[in-house]
Amino acid sequence: MNTRRRKKRKIRNRAAAVILTISLFVTALLGSMCGEIIFSMKQNAVESMEHLNRLALKNSTEALREQKVEELEKLVQDKSSLADTSLQLILNQTRLVAMAAEHIFSETSECGIDEKDLDLPELGAYDFACAAPELLGKYSLHIRAPRSLMEEASIEEEDGVIVRASLNPASLIDPEEEEEEARYRKLREYYLAERLQEVLGGIRNFENEDGTYTGIGATYFCLESSGIDFLADTETAAQVEYDARNSGWYREASKLKKGEVFWSDPIQDGSGRGIALICAMPVYVGDELIGVAGSGGLIDHIRELVHSTTIGESGYAFLVSLQKDGTMKLVTGVVEEEIARYADNLLDTENRELAAAFTEMAQHREGVRRIMLDQEEAFIAYSPLHITDWTMAAVIGLRDASLSGPTDALEKQIGAVTREAILKSNRKIMLTALSLAAVIAAVFLLTVFLSYRFSDRLVKSIMKLTAGARQISGGNLDWKLKIDTGDEIQELAEAFRHMTESLKEYIRNLSVVTAEKERIGAELSVATQIQASMLPCIFPPFPDKKGFDIHASMQPAREVGGDFYDFFLTDESHLAVVIADVSGKGVPAALFMVIAKTLMKNYAQTGYGPAEVFTAVNDRLCENNEENMFVTGWMGILDIETGEFTYTNAGHNPPLLKRADETSAYINAKPGFVLAGMEGMNYTQESIWLAKDDLLFLYTDGVTEAVNPAGGLYGEERLQQTLDRHAGCPLPGILQAVKRDIDLFAEGEAQFDDITMLILRKR
Repeated sequence: MNTRRRKKRKIRNRAAAVILTISLFVTALLGSMCGEIIFSMKQNAVESMEHLNRLALKNSTEALREQKVEELEKLVQDKSSLADTSLQLILNQTRLVAMAAEHIFSETSECGIDEKDLDLPELGAYDFACAAPELLGKYSLHIRAPRSLMEEASIEEEDGVIVRASLNPASLIDPEEEEEEARYRKLREYYLAERLQEVLGGIRNFENEDGTYTGIGATYFCLESSGIDFLADTETAAQVEYDARNSGWYREASKLKKGEVFWSDPIQDGSGRGIALICAMPVYVGDELIGVAGSGGLIDHIRELVHSTTIGESGYAFLVSLQKDGTMKLVTGVVEEEIARYADNLLDTENRELAAAFTEMAQHREGVRRIMLDQEEAFIAYSPLHITDWTMAAVIGLRDASLSGPTDALEKQIGAVTREAILKSNRKIMLTALSLAAVIAAVFLLTVFLSYRFSDRLVKSIMKLTAGARQISGGNLDWKLKIDTGDEIQELAEAFRHMTESLKEYIRNLSVVTAEKERIGAELSVATQIQASMLPCIFPPFPDKKGFDIHASMQPAREVGGDFYDFFLTDESHLAVVIADVSGKGVPAALFMVIAKTLMKNYAQTGYGPAEVFTAVNDRLCENNEENMFVTGWMGILDIETGEFTYTNAGHNPPLLKRADETSAYINAKPGFVLAGMEGMNYTQESIWLAKDDLLFLYTDGVTEAVNPAGGLYGEERLQQTLDRHAGCPLPGILQAVKRDIDLFAEGEAQFDDITMLILRKR
């Protein structure tokens, strides 16, 4: 009795120890998992915060850059508009002179010439100070003429320059002309042109009160008939000998149509005032050129506009001009070495990004680009002027202080916020860890108490389960376990009872299933043999036919497959070849294959062409096709005597054609719709000619879609290369070589689709 009590007590202690150990292990595991989760949550929170901070910094940087780019683009547009305004003033004044001249010469009635008209004034400066004191020092009027029109006795020279002279009336009269109007034409045009002085006098330059400079340097009108030039200028000109018809601006303007404008390149002003432009336009009366009106405008204020432009800490602006010969030159501006190096033609730059920007400038377009300039990232913005072929451009670097300064400050602020958040997180984690340790200690004490209480109850039920397990393991499946504890032990006992009943039922069913499986296996073996016997398997199939060789093979992925091939003589001189693939696998595909193969052969042997065969077979297969199966197929008929090969494709892989002494190529005819897919489909056929030793290789998608362990496909290109390497072998050797290469590629990967091949060689 004491021995039994000690034995029970030992089992109880061991059960309590096991329960306690497991409980402690689980508690420790849960504690470590909680600690790991808390630490992981902290790490994730820190990483998420850092990621959000980086994202915020990136977005802020991009926003600052976008804002700076918008400012850059707006600045360039504004500066371009200001430059246009200055040039528009020159253009407007030129048009004003041209319109006034056209009006005077076309509206003034014919006038005669008498002796008083021969009293011509002297050439030189005309001072209006007496008549209009308010104009003193503002402008002066001049008349310039070729020396051939001057009175030699009146010429005054200083340092070799004619500073004063009188016109010779005889030089303006053509005595050879009989009609008075023609004879005195130059003289009359001179007096008409004199009336422009009021217009020329109204166009003048002036100094603003703040000392800035605007307006026109000089305004001209030159007569085509005599070369006499009427000039309004802000400075008194000393030179009066001049024939504007020999100047470049006159020659270019005189070639233009009425209303067209010529702008010169920037040149040095004749009076030494700086760089200037000349705007000129022809004046016509009817179709006759009377003269050319022009204005010379200094561009110093435009240069100042460019040079004074600041963008951020390091940005700058510059002005470029598109020349008539297609080159682009730098007009003004202090630029980087990489731009200055190609100042004579900016389009020659080797910087492709910069060249793209200059190309858009040449196309008179505006925009903004991100470029590499002198090994630094930068933005370049550009906006064309509308008056000339100039473009205003500006550049700012991505590392400019106006961009990097706010970004650095934001990065420091975000870093401080992140560090503070991490410190707070660490404090909270420490408090959580202490609380968790206290909970684990309380659980440990409670586990010690409950484990001993539970072990007493557990041991008795376990002993009963042990005895019942011995009976069942000994083969006594009729043993009944009776435990009524109301807990999991009782459920376990009931599970044992259910297990014994299930085992008895399983043993009975296993006998039936084993017998059924053996029967199905035997039937599938017979089906495999039947399917193999339906395909042509005797080679050579037509020993008495000398015009071709043919061979084929089919390896199903399961016991039976849906691929098939066929070849047969439709008459003494025509050979039909077929290869097809039925959707799906197993017995249903094999049955559908038998129907499709039989229909194709029957229709072909009645004299149908390939297209007619597929059209008829498609309609038959669509009848009662409740399983929605379909067939891809390729059929061809060879004229053995002529070599003509007529074929039709119904959604099948294109065959390979290997001509003698050439590499193989796929027959890329447009495939028709699959068979049994839609009733009423019509198929088309095409023809090729096979010469001696030409090879035709037909296959199903199990060849090209064979896979290796990495998931790669065998593919059409590898199939083509394998065929080219072994094209000289006998036909069975070619098929074996292709299969070996597929197996080598698959590296032991299981075959998931039928592999069917047929090869035909013309003899």
